[in-house]
Amino acid sequence: MKLLHFIPAFIFLIITIILLCLPGSNGLMGSWWFRNIPQFDKLVHIGMFGILCFLFHLPAWKSTLQNSGRQKWFWTVSVLSVAYGTGMEFVQRELIVNRSFEEADILADTVGALGALALSQTIFLRKKLD
Repeated sequence: MKLLHFIPAFIFLIITIILLCLPGSNGLMGSWWFRNIPQFDKLVHIGMFGILCFLFHLPAWKSTLQNSGRQKWFWTVSVLSVAYGTGMEFVQRELIVNRSFEEADILADTVGALGALALSQTIFLRKKLD
């Protein structure tokens, strides 16, 4: 896999680190309309971790890996993504002002990672021709 293919994923990883480390009640959200959507932050977690995983899956698709290698890569990325999300919840609880640990965020991160895994397996795995 070429390092160049990882650039979008690492840029998005940096963006997620910044977003997950913003202090709570920082006023950025203001009175925007989407604050009224129930559990909107969980939808953000699902989308964020789904995009993150998908971007890290792309280099395997562009590589010469066979299906078994791609499959291992997709699973590894997805598991590491869930571990990253869980770790960030501990960081929020211990180090970020006005942020807390939420198990529901970990569940949302997992849903996003597994959604990206399912999408990547559907799109990027070569079908065997009989």
